[in-house]
Amino acid sequence: ALTVLVYKYIAGNKRGVFIFEHDKDRRKISRLVGIDYHKTIVIEGAGINPDIYKFSIEKKHEIPIVLFASRMLWSKGLGDLIEAKKILRQKNIHFVLNVAGILAEDDKDAIPLELIHHWHNEGLINWLGRSSNVYELIQKSNIVALPSIYPEGVPRLLLEASSVGRACIAYDTGGC
Repeated sequence: ALTVLVYKYIAGNKRGVFIFEHDKDRRKISRLVGIDYHKTIVIEGAGINPDIYKFSIEKKHEIPIVLFASRMLWSKGLGDLIEAKKILRQKNIHFVLNVAGILAEDDKDAIPLELIHHWHNEGLINWLGRSSNVYELIQKSNIVALPSIYPEGVPRLLLEASSVGRACIAYDTGGC
């Protein structure tokens, strides 16, 4: 309630402008607060610091390493990567799928931890859990995959991977 009042106060300023990373947020908050649509801007993501995500030479692995790092939501595409891995495995094409991320237990779109453990035990993924050093995970990978349909701008993970010099796999959706 207080947040809405603050937004309304800012919206009342002739020079006030609201910047959003996603059009969905823009529409929702504009309706909720009553912001003039012309006083809003959508940017395609917030960017990254290339001094932190420095280019590094890719290490060649006998079996390629693919990284998926995200909140554990179905809409982020992990289920699709699992299906792709099963299909490729039947064709004798192998890769390691390292999965790092944050559990989203209270989200209706959450992937259950039990299923993540099942995939890990089946050898479909290497579950790393939550990581505080995504740069290191990207460096150790050959490919970074985020086949997300989640409504967002350009995913930060893909910007970071590109800065490090890794190939990226994404769906043609949203900011990708």
